[in-house]
Amino acid sequence: MENRIRELRKSRGMNQDSLSGHVGVSQQTISKIERDISTMSVELLIGLAQYFNVTTDYILGLTDEKRNLQLENRMSRRLEDYYNLVVEYEELDEHNQRVFRKIISVLKGLQGNEEN
Repeated sequence: MENRIRELRKSRGMNQDSLSGHVGVSQQTISKIERDISTMSVELLIGLAQYFNVTTDYILGLTDEKRNLQLENRMSRRLEDYYNLVVEYEELDEHNQRVFRKIISVLKGLQGNEEN
């Protein structure tokens, strides 16, 4: 099995030095991890997963599923709802956009009061 970090890095056309700069470790650290000479810290594992937008389980080879598809589907539905709201907002004139933002601000304030 090919090292997942190497696979992800190469899929982005990156060298080890470039990846190391993005995740805050040395190039030697990336090299050792890719060659299975060294293990990585939990913090680095999480950082790599976030950088490559994959699950930690994928990097560790525990699954071949790169992402949590249920979460992505739920987020996709929410983004579709928000997109429609943004389109409606964009259709308002500048004055009504300011009124809309003020209403949101007031609602957030009221919500904060209800939680206390």
